[in-house]
Amino acid sequence: MALYALGDLHLSFGCPDRSMDHKGGVWRNHEEKIREHWINTVREEDTIVLTGDFSHGKTEEELRPDFDFLLALPGRKIMLRGNHDMFWDAKKTLKLNEKYEGKLFFLQNNHAIYNSGDRKYALVGTKGYCFENLDSLDHCLMLEEREADRLRKSFDSALSAGLDRFIVFLHYPP
Repeated sequence: MALYALGDLHLSFGCPDRSMDHKGGVWRNHEEKIREHWINTVREEDTIVLTGDFSHGKTEEELRPDFDFLLALPGRKIMLRGNHDMFWDAKKTLKLNEKYEGKLFFLQNNHAIYNSGDRKYALVGTKGYCFENLDSLDHCLMLEEREADRLRKSFDSALSAGLDRFIVFLHYPP
Protein backbone atom coordinates (compact mmCIF):
# COMPACT_ATOMS: atom_id res chain seq x y z
CA MET A 1 0.00 0.00 0.00
CA ALA A 2 1.73 3.10 -1.25
CA LEU A 3 1.20 6.64 -0.01
CA TYR A 4 1.15 9.48 -2.53
CA ALA A 5 0.61 13.23 -2.27
CA LEU A 6 -0.59 15.46 -5.08
CA GLY A 7 -1.64 19.09 -4.95
CA ASP A 8 -3.10 21.91 -6.97
CA LEU A 9 -5.36 19.93 -9.29
CA HIS A 10 -7.53 23.03 -9.85
CA LEU A 11 -10.39 20.99 -11.30
CA SER A 12 -13.30 22.94 -12.76
CA PHE A 13 -15.66 20.49 -14.43
CA GLY A 14 -18.64 22.16 -12.76
CA CYS A 15 -17.45 25.70 -13.46
CA PRO A 16 -15.76 25.70 -16.88
CA ASP A 17 -15.48 29.50 -16.81
CA ARG A 18 -12.75 28.98 -14.15
CA SER A 19 -10.83 26.35 -16.15
CA MET A 20 -7.03 26.47 -16.12
CA ASP A 21 -6.93 25.84 -19.90
CA HIS A 22 -6.63 29.58 -20.52
CA LYS A 23 -3.16 29.48 -18.95
CA GLY A 24 -1.98 27.26 -21.82
CA GLY A 25 1.14 25.12 -21.69
CA VAL A 26 1.05 22.30 -19.13
CA TRP A 27 -2.41 23.41 -17.97
CA ARG A 28 -4.09 22.63 -21.28
CA ASN A 29 -6.17 19.46 -20.79
CA HIS A 30 -4.51 18.95 -17.41
CA GLU A 31 -7.51 16.94 -16.13
CA GLU A 32 -6.86 14.23 -18.72
CA LYS A 33 -3.15 14.20 -17.82
CA ILE A 34 -4.05 13.83 -14.14
CA ARG A 35 -6.43 10.95 -14.90
CA GLU A 36 -3.93 9.15 -17.13
CA HIS A 37 -0.98 9.42 -14.73
CA TRP A 38 -3.16 8.60 -11.70
CA ILE A 39 -4.56 5.43 -13.30
CA ASN A 40 -1.06 4.34 -14.36
CA THR A 41 0.36 4.90 -10.86
CA VAL A 42 -2.20 4.56 -8.06
CA ARG A 43 -3.73 1.19 -7.19
CA GLU A 44 -7.02 0.70 -5.36
CA GLU A 45 -5.22 -0.22 -2.10
CA ASP A 46 -3.04 2.92 -2.18
CA THR A 47 -3.68 6.18 -0.33
CA ILE A 48 -3.37 9.56 -2.00
CA VAL A 49 -3.43 12.83 -0.08
CA LEU A 50 -4.67 15.73 -2.18
CA THR A 51 -2.80 18.63 -0.62
CA GLY A 52 -5.21 21.41 -1.47
CA ASP A 53 -6.64 23.41 -4.34
CA PHE A 54 -8.41 20.42 -5.87
CA SER A 55 -11.44 22.37 -7.12
CA HIS A 56 -12.41 25.82 -8.25
CA GLY A 57 -16.01 24.97 -7.34
CA LYS A 58 -17.62 27.15 -4.70
CA THR A 59 -20.97 25.40 -4.38
CA GLU A 60 -21.98 21.76 -4.07
CA GLU A 61 -23.41 21.89 -7.60
CA GLU A 62 -20.07 23.15 -8.98
CA LEU A 63 -18.10 20.62 -6.88
CA ARG A 64 -20.07 17.51 -7.75
CA PRO A 65 -18.40 16.87 -11.16
CA ASP A 66 -14.94 17.38 -9.63
CA PHE A 67 -15.70 14.96 -6.80
CA ASP A 68 -17.17 12.48 -9.33
CA PHE A 69 -13.91 12.71 -11.30
CA LEU A 70 -11.87 11.98 -8.17
CA LEU A 71 -14.17 9.21 -6.96
CA ALA A 72 -13.83 7.40 -10.28
CA LEU A 73 -10.06 7.15 -9.79
CA PRO A 74 -8.45 4.32 -7.80
CA GLY A 75 -7.19 4.63 -4.24
CA ARG A 76 -8.24 6.05 -0.92
CA LYS A 77 -8.47 9.85 -1.17
CA ILE A 78 -7.68 12.20 1.69
CA MET A 79 -8.36 15.89 1.11
CA LEU A 80 -6.39 18.74 2.69
CA ARG A 81 -7.86 22.22 2.35
CA GLY A 82 -6.02 24.71 0.17
CA ASN A 83 -6.39 28.44 -0.29
CA HIS A 84 -8.57 27.99 -3.42
CA ASP A 85 -10.94 25.46 -1.85
CA MET A 86 -13.61 28.07 -1.15
CA PHE A 87 -16.42 25.55 -0.61
CA TRP A 88 -14.84 24.28 2.61
CA ASP A 89 -14.33 26.06 5.89
CA ALA A 90 -13.28 24.44 9.16
CA LYS A 91 -16.87 24.24 10.40
CA LYS A 92 -17.83 22.02 7.45
CA THR A 93 -15.18 19.32 7.94
CA LEU A 94 -17.29 17.00 10.08
CA LYS A 95 -20.29 17.38 7.78
CA LEU A 96 -18.18 16.67 4.69
CA ASN A 97 -16.69 13.57 6.34
CA GLU A 98 -20.17 12.31 7.21
CA LYS A 99 -21.49 12.95 3.71
CA TYR A 100 -18.56 11.30 1.90
CA GLU A 101 -17.81 8.59 4.47
CA GLY A 102 -15.96 5.70 2.86
CA LYS A 103 -15.32 7.74 -0.31
CA LEU A 104 -13.34 10.86 0.64
CA PHE A 105 -11.79 11.96 3.93
CA PHE A 106 -11.43 15.67 4.71
CA LEU A 107 -8.35 16.42 6.80
CA GLN A 108 -8.59 19.48 9.05
CA ASN A 109 -8.46 19.61 12.86
CA ASN A 110 -8.40 15.79 12.78
CA HIS A 111 -6.29 12.91 11.52
CA ALA A 112 -6.49 9.95 9.17
CA ILE A 113 -4.76 6.63 9.72
CA TYR A 114 -2.31 5.20 7.23
CA ASN A 115 -1.21 1.59 7.67
CA SER A 116 2.21 0.62 6.36
CA GLY A 117 2.89 -2.98 7.10
CA ASP A 118 2.88 -3.38 10.88
CA ARG A 119 3.06 0.39 11.54
CA LYS A 120 0.27 2.91 11.82
CA TYR A 121 0.80 6.57 11.06
CA ALA A 122 -1.41 9.56 11.73
CA LEU A 123 -1.79 11.73 8.66
CA VAL A 124 -2.24 15.36 9.69
CA GLY A 125 -2.07 18.63 7.85
CA THR A 126 -3.06 22.23 7.38
CA LYS A 127 -2.60 25.21 5.12
CA GLY A 128 1.04 26.00 5.76
CA TYR A 129 1.24 29.67 4.93
CA CYS A 130 0.23 33.02 6.26
CA PHE A 131 0.19 35.33 3.24
CA GLU A 132 -3.47 35.09 2.26
CA ASN A 133 -3.65 38.83 2.48
CA LEU A 134 -0.60 41.05 2.57
CA ASP A 135 -2.41 43.91 4.27
CA SER A 136 -0.63 43.75 7.61
CA LEU A 137 1.86 41.85 9.71
CA ASP A 138 -0.81 41.44 12.40
CA HIS A 139 -3.09 39.71 9.90
CA CYS A 140 -0.26 37.44 8.79
CA LEU A 141 0.56 36.50 12.39
CA MET A 142 -3.11 35.81 13.12
CA LEU A 143 -3.31 33.43 10.14
CA GLU A 144 -0.08 31.74 11.15
CA GLU A 145 -1.41 31.13 14.66
CA ARG A 146 -4.74 29.86 13.29
CA GLU A 147 -3.01 27.26 11.12
CA ALA A 148 -0.63 26.26 13.93
CA ASP A 149 -3.67 25.77 16.19
CA ARG A 150 -5.35 23.59 13.56
CA LEU A 151 -2.22 21.47 13.32
CA ARG A 152 -2.08 21.16 17.13
CA LYS A 153 -5.69 19.96 17.12
CA SER A 154 -4.77 17.36 14.52
CA PHE A 155 -1.81 16.10 16.58
CA ASP A 156 -4.01 16.00 19.71
CA SER A 157 -6.64 14.02 17.82
CA ALA A 158 -4.06 11.44 16.76
CA LEU A 159 -2.41 11.24 20.17
CA SER A 160 -5.77 10.69 21.88
CA ALA A 161 -6.34 7.79 19.46
CA GLY A 162 -3.03 6.25 20.59
CA LEU A 163 -1.02 7.17 17.51
CA ASP A 164 2.48 8.56 17.96
CA ARG A 165 3.90 8.43 14.43
CA PHE A 166 2.97 11.28 12.13
CA ILE A 167 3.16 12.23 8.49
CA VAL A 168 2.49 15.95 8.08
CA PHE A 169 1.14 17.57 4.92
CA LEU A 170 1.08 21.29 4.25
CA HIS A 171 -0.62 23.20 1.49
CA TYR A 172 1.90 25.86 0.62
CA PRO A 173 0.99 27.99 -2.39
CA PRO A 174 3.76 29.92 -4.12
